[in-house]
Amino acid sequence: MTLIRSVEPFDAPYRPAGLSADPVDHDALHQRHPAYGRFARQLGDTPLIPVPGPDGGATILAKSEAGNPEGSVKDRVAYALLGSALHQHGDRPLEELRVLEYSGGNLARALSRLCAELGITARFVLSSASPRSLLDTLAERGALVDLVDKELGFLEVVRTALRTAEEEPDWTLLYQHRNTANLLFHQHSTGAEIVAQLDGRTPDAWVASIGTGGTLIGVLRALRERHPGVRAIGVTPAELPYGSPLPPNGLPKYAGSGGMGDGLKQPFVTLHDSEVEHHTVSYPRCLEVMAEFHELTGTRIGSSAAANWLTAKEIAASLPSSATVVTVFPDAGTPEEWERIGR
Repeated sequence: MTLIRSVEPFDAPYRPAGLSADPVDHDALHQRHPAYGRFARQLGDTPLIPVPGPDGGATILAKSEAGNPEGSVKDRVAYALLGSALHQHGDRPLEELRVLEYSGGNLARALSRLCAELGITARFVLSSASPRSLLDTLAERGALVDLVDKELGFLEVVRTALRTAEEEPDWTLLYQHRNTANLLFHQHSTGAEIVAQLDGRTPDAWVASIGTGGTLIGVLRALRERHPGVRAIGVTPAELPYGSPLPPNGLPKYAGSGGMGDGLKQPFVTLHDSEVEHHTVSYPRCLEVMAEFHELTGTRIGSSAAANWLTAKEIAASLPSSATVVTVFPDAGTPEEWERIGR
């Protein structure tokens, strides 16, 4: 059984009408699958914290996601995608559910934990540049891994998973870039939490890196329900920006985000394409900013969080001190990133 029965082309833009989804009764899933419920009880309700900003500029608040069960905002996506698959799988034995997904790292980590605890076979398509710490974790949890040459870029990782789903239909493809469970869960969990934590304060800008675009667009939709004037700022690596016409490449990039190359755009972002302002940050600069933030605060953030913080500071510097910029810190970084920094 495949969740995406006919694999939709990656490059097809999303339309608002396409965001309808079969409602998932998560409470019922928690009852049926206790391990899924235990994960949920540790998920979310992460803090929205003030972080250093420019002198005289806007206040910056960051949604810090490192406190999730596997330490990443992708824990939310893993929970949502697997919940959708479990819902469609129904009452059949979990031994018959074989999950397939591609990942830049954190999603595979979270999904591998959920699948291991539920007794579900998991298979991940990853870049050959994936950190050893991740590969070791996946091996310990019994996950299968297909590695794609890093020189072909992340687009080939996605395409390999899509081809596998077509050729081996006994695998359930979760398809994070087009599965509405991703965006809608961010809207109703991450975004709703931020709205409540703002406690009536009006956000002037929302800054988030673009991986699938689920966090950027899901939270944006939640914020605009209450604050329609909030600006949307998307961040991608300078080595391959959002919508770049250049071919995919194997250049090192900050974690969990990036353009796809060949002019392709992440489908969720196409929902608001004309409204999103785009910024880029290079990988070496992200490593510098990770170290800078740690020196200022004593707290570790990952490279995507560094890209978000740097961009949020640039936006905040252009706004008055009465304004508020909201961003997200997806994780605390990998051991390999901190080794490169020398910390």
